[in-house]
Amino acid sequence: MKHLWRVGLLVLGLALLTACGGSAPAIPTPHNKIDGNTISDTALQGVITDWKADAKDGLIVGTIKAETIVEESYQSSSTLDEITEYYNKALGNDGWIFRQRTPGTQDGFFLGAYEHGTTTLVIGIIDLRAFAGTGTYVYVVHGTK
Repeated sequence: MKHLWRVGLLVLGLALLTACGGSAPAIPTPHNKIDGNTISDTALQGVITDWKADAKDGLIVGTIKAETIVEESYQSSSTLDEITEYYNKALGNDGWIFRQRTPGTQDGFFLGAYEHGTTTLVIGIIDLRAFAGTGTYVYVVHGTK
């Protein structure tokens, strides 16, 4: 009887989370991440810098709260197609919706946007072989409304 109020508070909290859409959807972990690699090609560095800024600005224009934005980038030993397949499968199984208005795969690049409730996720992948490298560069950014 003494702890009954705690159980009631817990049930109320869970009901509120459910009414608000629950917890944030899971973002898949990096796929075949390579530690310690840096990109030395200055042209590619410029492309990546511009790409990150555009993706982040696009989220804010799309009503994502700037303070909720989380960015991650990494290099992977996987191919562009393997990484794309990995994210599409993981996100599709978790209820994310791919936004058809994003370009998808084109000429060694992938750019896709996904939505799950109030969360938006953008994934950009560059095939580093186009820049005399190996593997891929992956940029993941997400935030909530």
